[in-house]
Amino acid sequence: MKNNKIEDKNLVLFDYNETKPKLNNDGYINCAQKLGSRTNNSGFSIQLGNDALFATLYTGNGLTKRYLDLLSDDMTRQWITIPEDTDGHILKYLSKLKAKKEFKNALRCSKLFGGAIIFMVIDDGGDVGDPVNENNIKSVSKLKFYSRSKVTVDTFNYYDDPASPKFGDPEFYKVATGSEILSIHESRCLVFTGEYYPFDELGIQTSYETYWGLSILQSIHEELEDYGLAQQALLRLLTKANIDVLKIKGLMHLLSTPDGQKQVDARIATFDIAKSVSTTLLLDNEENFEAVSQTLTGFAETFTKAQTSLFGVMGIPPMLFGIKGKSMGGDDDNELRVYYDRIHSDQGEELTEPFEKLNRYIALAKDSKVDPNTEYAHEYNSLWQQTDNEKVSMRKQQAETDQIYINNGVLDSGEVRESRFAGGVYSIETDAEGEVDLGEIPEEPKQNKNLNEQENEK
Repeated sequence: MKNNKIEDKNLVLFDYNETKPKLNNDGYINCAQKLGSRTNNSGFSIQLGNDALFATLYTGNGLTKRYLDLLSDDMTRQWITIPEDTDGHILKYLSKLKAKKEFKNALRCSKLFGGAIIFMVIDDGGDVGDPVNENNIKSVSKLKFYSRSKVTVDTFNYYDDPASPKFGDPEFYKVATGSEILSIHESRCLVFTGEYYPFDELGIQTSYETYWGLSILQSIHEELEDYGLAQQALLRLLTKANIDVLKIKGLMHLLSTPDGQKQVDARIATFDIAKSVSTTLLLDNEENFEAVSQTLTGFAETFTKAQTSLFGVMGIPPMLFGIKGKSMGGDDDNELRVYYDRIHSDQGEELTEPFEKLNRYIALAKDSKVDPNTEYAHEYNSLWQQTDNEKVSMRKQQAETDQIYINNGVLDSGEVRESRFAGGVYSIETDAEGEVDLGEIPEEPKQNKNLNEQENEK
C-alpha cells in the first residue's frame, strides 16, 4: 500500500450470476473470489465399462458427440449397391425395415459402449430362442438394435464343439427389453463388437471385454482432455487479454467491514455498466483506472499442436470439424481420401457379415420377390462423390475412348451401351463378349488432347 492506494493488476470484473461467497476473515480474499478466474474442471478419467461416463461424455461434450456421430454416419451414409438385385427388391426391403437407421445406431453404440446387436424379428414359425428355419422364412418384419449394456452373454452359452465353424461364439444373447429378458438365438442377431481388447496380455478381465471389446473413447481420452484444457486456457487468456485496473482509495479498509464490501460491490457494478454503455467513464478524483494488455505470443502454436495430436489419434481430417487442414500442414483432399479409405476398410470388417446375413434372409423370405437361388453380393458406395463438372468430364473422356474402340472393331455399340448404362447406373467398367486380343487394342488418346482438339488440328 502506498498513499492509501492499493494497486491490483489482476482485478477483473466479477460475474453477478455466480453465487456470492461467504465473508472470510480477509474481505479482500472474498472480493477476489467473486471477481476471480474460473477454475478448470474439464479433466475426466476413463474406466473400463463405465457406461454412465461414456453416455455423459457423448451427451455433454460436443467434440465427442461429433466424433462418434461422424464415424457411424460415414459408414452408412452412402449405403450399399447390390449389382445382382437389378430390380432393387432387396434395397426396397432394407428401406422398409429402416435398416440404415438401425445399422447406424448399432455402430454408434458399438463404438461408444463397446458392442451392440440388432435383433431381427423373423416370421419362420419358430420362437426367438430357436435357430432360424431358413426353409420357412415368410418375412423379416422388424430390426431392433440394443446396446451392449442391455445384452448379457453367459459363459455357458458358447458353441463348444471345436469342429464347428461357430466354435467360441455365443449361441444365445440375453436381452433386457424392459418388461422381460429374452434369450435370443444368435441366428436371429446381427452382432457389432467394439475395439480390440488384449485382455489376456494385460491380465485384466471384466464381465464384457472378453467378448464385446472396448469403447473407442478408451484410447483417446487423454488427448480429449488435453484439448479441453488447451481450449479453456485459450478462452481464459482471451477474456483476460485486457485487464481493467481500478484503483480505489482505502480499499483494504473498506473490505474489512461488510458495509464497506457492499460499497465496493456497488462501485464495481456501476463501473461495469458505465464502461459498457458509454465511452465516458466517471471517476472520483481519488480513483484511477487503467487497462493492462497481455500478450498471447506463442500460444496459438501450442494450441495447434494440441489439435494436431487430437486429430492424429482420432484419425479424422481436421476439415471435417471446420478446421482448414492446410493450416495444420496437411492437404485437404489427400487427408480426406485417406480417411475415406479407412472408413471403407472399417465397413468391410464391421458391416460385411451383418449385411450378408440379413440379405440372405431377405432373399429367402417369401414376401421379398427375390430369387433365393441367386447369390447377392453387396458393394459399399464410395464416400468420395464427384462434382457435376467432374462427372461430365469423366464421361466425356470415357465416350471418346469408347468411340475409338468401336471404330477399331474392339467393341460394338451394344456392348458399350450395356456396360455403361445397365441397371440404370452409369459405370466405367467394360464387359466385352467373347475373347479380346489385347494386342489389337489401340492406345487411348493422350490426356492432354481430346477428340475436339484433334479435330481442330485437322
